[in-house]
Amino acid sequence: MSARSFASFVLMLLLAACGGDSDSPLSGSAFAAASARASQAATWKPLAPGTSWQWQIDGNRINEKVLDGVNNPRKMFDVDMEQTDAGTIQRLKAKGIYVVCYMEVGGREDNRGDAARFPDSVLGNPVEGYEDHERWLDIRQTEILMPLMLARLDQAKKKGCDGIEPDLDDSYRQETGFPLTRDDQLRYNTALIAAAHDRGMSMGLKNGSGIAVAMAKVADWVLNEQCNRFHECDDYASFIALNKAVFNVEYTRPDGMKLADFCPADNQANFDGILKLSSDTLSALPRAACRFEGAAGRG
Repeated sequence: MSARSFASFVLMLLLAACGGDSDSPLSGSAFAAASARASQAATWKPLAPGTSWQWQIDGNRINEKVLDGVNNPRKMFDVDMEQTDAGTIQRLKAKGIYVVCYMEVGGREDNRGDAARFPDSVLGNPVEGYEDHERWLDIRQTEILMPLMLARLDQAKKKGCDGIEPDLDDSYRQETGFPLTRDDQLRYNTALIAAAHDRGMSMGLKNGSGIAVAMAKVADWVLNEQCNRFHECDDYASFIALNKAVFNVEYTRPDGMKLADFCPADNQANFDGILKLSSDTLSALPRAACRFEGAAGRG
């Protein structure tokens, strides 16, 4: 069976599972089978520890030079999928940079081009901090959501994205307005990853400390915000054990975090840590890294 057929099989398996009782547990054997099938798709690759990276999803023109001076052959640049044009993505790739594209999978933002395609039946509570334009999704309703997400993945593939950052992929722990379970989340995330693999793209885990051990078997890397601040970094060691990158970002705001506060721990854990201003900006600069970019913050 071809790699594409393997990934398609996984997606069909998981969608069938999701179509049943939303409260039924995801069995260990079913999850293991899905993981094994997903891992056989050969056209994508996980990102390994020791990858320098940048994250700019502020909607402004991408600063394509940020990683130019980094003395590391492995580089990843995370951009907004919808707001970044294909030309920018191709120029980054021409420099040997692996381009990850951000898209939401657990919420609907009013300002996205496909926002009108999400019916009211899948929209839950407002997302805290973004109440004016963002609402949680009922990830159990895969018959509605998966076609929308597959269309986004198709757009990402067309633009040339190498991987996908799936934001709000741990919504089961939030006040969504729906009785979501951990198993609902595992089913949904694994189906999305299989679909990304089917298109030749990797997909990571975004935060999700409570499902990190399980998702390390399926996701290709993880992007975590503030695991040092919230004492959650140990949850991501399972990715490192599988030679999958842990991209950690800490923020200067609101606590005055500095490189010296977390880089020794990140370096010891083999995480790829950076420091940025705040989670509500994520502009090109300021940015500082724990390793491969000078002595600052090395542990």
